[in-house]
Amino acid sequence: MDDETPSLAISLYKEYRGQGIGSQLMVKMLELLKWQGFELVSLSVQKANYAVKMYKDVGFRTVDENAEEYVMVCEL
Repeated sequence: MDDETPSLAISLYKEYRGQGIGSQLMVKMLELLKWQGFELVSLSVQKANYAVKMYKDVGFRTVDENAEEYVMVCEL
């Protein structure tokens, strides 16, 4: 996004997916970033990625997209 907005990524081994672990990690990362004074965080995700729904569920919204991916932000 810009030099002031942190960008993050998260990935889990397949055997740990679907158990809520990724959502819990993401919520904790967002809490930490907010505690550190950030107001916004961004990420890019492939449109076909199963995690798009999780990102939306924890508060991310799409602000841009191209043929293959979404750029999403979350206000903290």
